[in-house]
Amino acid sequence: MNKNKTPKIVIFGAGNIGRSFIAPVFTRGGFEAVFADVAPGILAALKERNHYTLVEKTDAGDTIHQVSPVRAVDARDAEAVARELDGAEICATCVGAGALPIVLKSIAAAVTSRKRPLDIILAENLKGAADLAKGVFEEAGIPASEQKERIGIIETSIGKMVPIMPVEVAAEDPLLSWAEPFNTLIVDRDGFTGRVPEIPDFMAVSPIAPWVARKLYIHNFGHAAAAYIGYAHKPEALYIWEVLENRVVAEDVEKAMQLSAAALHREYPGVFNADDIKAHVADLIFRFRNRALGDTVYRVGRDLPRKLQRRDRVVGALELVRKHGLDTGAALEVFQSALEFQAPGPDGNPDEKDREIVRAAHSGSAVDSADFLRNVVGVDIEKETELFDLLLNVLLKARKI
Repeated sequence: MNKNKTPKIVIFGAGNIGRSFIAPVFTRGGFEAVFADVAPGILAALKERNHYTLVEKTDAGDTIHQVSPVRAVDARDAEAVARELDGAEICATCVGAGALPIVLKSIAAAVTSRKRPLDIILAENLKGAADLAKGVFEEAGIPASEQKERIGIIETSIGKMVPIMPVEVAAEDPLLSWAEPFNTLIVDRDGFTGRVPEIPDFMAVSPIAPWVARKLYIHNFGHAAAAYIGYAHKPEALYIWEVLENRVVAEDVEKAMQLSAAALHREYPGVFNADDIKAHVADLIFRFRNRALGDTVYRVGRDLPRKLQRRDRVVGALELVRKHGLDTGAALEVFQSALEFQAPGPDGNPDEKDREIVRAAHSGSAVDSADFLRNVVGVDIEKETELFDLLLNVLLKARKI
């Protein structure tokens, strides 16, 4: 890093995570942030000014920060993107699963012209993001045998919660960002080719896998549990904080999270301290109760086709608990509640794909139930008999068979 020059990070994606999390972490650490995006309004606003406002929302009141210095480059301008990457110390992606392969191809093209390696932070809530990146780079002409020397592929555990801003507020300023006051960026120390940036809020860990699991099977699982159990008890409630005001909901959610946390501690005894991981659960529930975030039951619970998959938050946490001989009752309640989830969205209707999942879970015979577990959840009856039987019993009860 040139001490006489402000270091630069290129961030692909000027959306919620990019603006509320990645850019603030790096600009507080002395970096200039250059966003690569395609949204005309955001590009124009970033080119007009080299700062924007970040509002951290809490029940105690708002804390306002100015994020700077920032610039923008049109992600469709390959030459301009390559120039920015050529002078960058590091880059990050926060674009989502759909756009990630396209962005990685753009980065690969720029890497071929760089004289030094490029570290890439994959700030994506996407399992297997690193393997996806390796595959894209290999297709782009960078063999797997050369990747470690030329590219740092850095997985992350993204725990920051970003509320949905009202349309009328966002319309006033396309760069305005809202977020909770949580700023720890957990990254894979082993993924770096160069020196790990020494900046506040940057937590480099090795190995990264336990931290990714912690995010999925405690944070994501607990959030989903609040939505599903909350809807089951208070279907009229709009917000996550509302359902957690119900004592039964709060106790059931905490029990499910603590059991998953205990299983995770047994899975990674050398990584997580038992007391620390219990405290992590308490902190998450406190954050879930943040009224100022305005997080809705619908937003947190929707997308059952993804969230009920075998390796995702609900069934994955259940299997972890079962694997370590702990009580599966609380996790099974989350799964059962998910099969009833029909929280209405902004238009007053449940998500159509979620509606289809609920219909499929409640109709048909025992054979159909087994097919549901194979095709929707992805459980292998031959290799995962105990898990299959646990879930099948829940489905049969739902169908009153």
